[in-house]
Amino acid sequence: MKYLSFFCCAGLIGLLAISPVQARDLGEGAVNDSPSRALQNSDHFYEIWSGVGRLSLQSGGSCSAVLLDTRNRQGRATGPAYLLTAGHCVLFQYGSARTDLPLEASVTFHYFHDMPQRKRQYAIRTARWSSLVGTDLAILEVEATLASLIQAGVNPLKLASHQTHESQDALNVGAPGGFTEQGLRLSACAEQTAGTFIDHPGVFPLAMKNSCDLHAGSSGSPMLNRRTNEITGIVSKVAISRNTPAPPECEHSTSCTAARFNYSYSANFLHYCFVDGVFASDGANCSLAPVELTVTEPWKFKSNVYKTRNADGQIVLPAWDFRFSLGAPFYRYKTVHNARDCKAPDNYSAAINAVDAYINSEIGPQSGAHALCIIGVASGEQPLTRAMLNNVFTSAVYLSATPAPSQAVSK
Repeated sequence: MKYLSFFCCAGLIGLLAISPVQARDLGEGAVNDSPSRALQNSDHFYEIWSGVGRLSLQSGGSCSAVLLDTRNRQGRATGPAYLLTAGHCVLFQYGSARTDLPLEASVTFHYFHDMPQRKRQYAIRTARWSSLVGTDLAILEVEATLASLIQAGVNPLKLASHQTHESQDALNVGAPGGFTEQGLRLSACAEQTAGTFIDHPGVFPLAMKNSCDLHAGSSGSPMLNRRTNEITGIVSKVAISRNTPAPPECEHSTSCTAARFNYSYSANFLHYCFVDGVFASDGANCSLAPVELTVTEPWKFKSNVYKTRNADGQIVLPAWDFRFSLGAPFYRYKTVHNARDCKAPDNYSAAINAVDAYINSEIGPQSGAHALCIIGVASGEQPLTRAMLNNVFTSAVYLSATPAPSQAVSK
């Protein structure tokens, strides 16, 4: 097979991320949105993805995960081995972020169905960071070192150097269940930003969306740049209705349309959290501190809100009506049109006591997407730091004029 010479020698595995791989289409001509296919690795053609594994959890469930390339600038693997996966695979608490969380789990690498003798299972030491605060990501530390895994032929993957908000061709490599061929599967699709407003429960603003052929167990799997093989995102939510025909009324419902996409989150900002191959959640440009934000009345969440008119014909704007509790004693907040601006330090409110926390400011008056940004702070005087802005909680609604009586309102 073409390119086989790049893969047949174990000594060249570490070079797979260099120019020979970048020069070719890693999707091998796969059409976007076509059915996924099982990867057969008997000829070692897919060693580049041997570091994508199946994450087995104590609960009996499973996710996917990917081994991160955290080698230093000299190309040396000097630290532990770290996995990147979805935060909800570790701790499913919306609004919570934890560090150094005990976790009983294991990961299986070389997860190719046609080479079961090469599969190797490794224990997870701990979840160094897991978050469902504006993102859905987790960093897990493996019992083995990165050097030992590379020596065993497990190929780590690099994070993309920057996040793009443009549409780009991508691949997904994951370990979903439900197939006779129990192993890694490859899917091709276009990936693009979902924007500030996403009318789909449990998806934070500014997720990425795609229509790859994903299945249960794909959560935590990497979305990959089709030519560089870099990790552009980690799958968070898998569409359950993608492979069924859309009902005629779906095109008029934002909720129905949104539910037909998969969603992922970029992790390129985690570059700053690895110092000489060691994860440092409290580093100067990283600091992924624990966050405890509990939405008091989640059933009152509304994706779409509307302007109304009072008896005098004046426009009345809706309010956020957002009650929550917070682990921090104070919080600061702001509202923006683009959720990317939540990570900018300007225009946040003064610190507010978090006892009986309630945000009820008006939404608007401009129609369109509006995002709410909330950050917990330790005191009224504490300034916002880049670390805090990395842990901002976001929620969003779409403001429209009052719908006509016959207009369907998506919920």
